Amino acid sequence: MTDALDLPDLKAARLARWEFLDRLEPLRSDLYAYCRRLTGSPFDAEDLVQESLARAFTQAAQAHSPITNPRAWLFRVATNAYVDSYRRQSPVLVDTVEQAAPDSTDPAEVRDAWAELVTLLPPQERAALALKDLFGYTIAEVADVLRTSVGAVKAALHRGRGRLAEPERERSLKAREAPDRRLLDAVAEAFTAYDVPRLTALLLADADSEILGVLTEYGADQIRQGSIEHTLDPTKPYRYTAEVVDVWNEPVILIRIVRDGHAAVNDLMRLSTEDGKVRSIRWYYFSPNFLTELATTLGEPVELNGHHY
Repeated sequence: MTDALDLPDLKAARLARWEFLDRLEPLRSDLYAYCRRLTGSPFDAEDLVQESLARAFTQAAQAHSPITNPRAWLFRVATNAYVDSYRRQSPVLVDTVEQAAPDSTDPAEVRDAWAELVTLLPPQERAALALKDLFGYTIAEVADVLRTSVGAVKAALHRGRGRLAEPERERSLKAREAPDRRLLDAVAEAFTAYDVPRLTALLLADADSEILGVLTEYGADQIRQGSIEHTLDPTKPYRYTAEVVDVWNEPVILIRIVRDGHAAVNDLMRLSTEDGKVRSIRWYYFSPNFLTELATTLGEPVELNGHHY
């Protein structure tokens, strides 16, 4: 048995991680946009952003030389994380034949068809098309990010654009088990009423709560004493409301902040449920690009870290 990690060790690791993320903050919007193109889903995109940042922190700690192009390096980390995730879902067939690829494809055509492309293309082709046609990378730069040859990139672009031109495309979105709608309504009602005991009672005893990119809480008691009581503090000069909405083909709990009579999107709770209670909660408060897209989709203003947009 090993000794427990003491608090100074954990604080040092947490501080190093925050400093690292602060340095990468100017690249976060590009990273989200890239992950959004790869996954085709805001929820999956934010998951990939978090996985990529976690991997990047680990890889940076192991680096023995400067990272001269952080943007390309971060895209590479995200690509590898996405490919790994894709392989866990299903086998990836790699075509090693290097075909000639035409360079004259309208980027707008690719952009407009992306919702369909993302459900059709293997990950390498998705990444190549995103970097080349949506982010303006040269073929050589794409090859560097994907750690492959220029010829392989041309082949991937050729295959991807060929699939784009196919008249019929099959869509195969992976489905997530829908949460219990009545339970979501009960959570939203208790949240809006600032009824902490009733809200806690809706959680499984061993539920977990993740504030993406910040912390994870384990057990109903820890969740109550942490994120719930911190959020539902009646002494604060503003109020939160919660409402179940359907967005991106999924029922979720939208959290608005009401300040001086004005309401704005401020957070989102994505729940999984089990046996009539909440199994897990995911909070998106520290996911600015995700929340901005959410508010735009709903046609509402958004407030991020105290700033109204």
